Amino acid sequence: MKKLLVLFFVLLGMTLTSCSCFDSAPINPKIIGSGNLQYDVKSGLCYVVIDTTQYTVAQITIPDHNPRSMSITQDIQPVEGMLVTLFTAEHRTGIQAVAGKQSVLQIEELYHENKTGLIILMSIFVLGIICFGFSSTKKSV
Repeated sequence: MKKLLVLFFVLLGMTLTSCSCFDSAPINPKIIGSGNLQYDVKSGLCYVVIDTTQYTVAQITIPDHNPRSMSITQDIQPVEGMLVTLFTAEHRTGIQAVAGKQSVLQIEELYHENKTGLIILMSIFVLGIICFGFSSTKKSV
């Protein structure tokens, strides 16, 4: 039984760590451009002017470095004078803004998620509950 359980964990570990199905789909950003935020006092909105077109910015995405958070990104309020990159993406609605001058690869890395670790932990947790259930029923019989 112990050998079978060890074999199961080895196979589960190999399967889950080599699988890319737990990675998020690429967002394929199309960069509009970069510019500094400006504040319009009359309307109370922040905007960026790129190629004589004015784009309104409601929030800016930055990396989330909080160890207690499960999120990889964090949205903040715009700050006048901040350098942002605007882009559109397949899986997101509207125009998105990220802090700083970013490339397509950097934006992809910012939004990339990998849930393999979470799936492995949940599998071990569920397997532990199942094993605990079997061991408690054997002792009571």
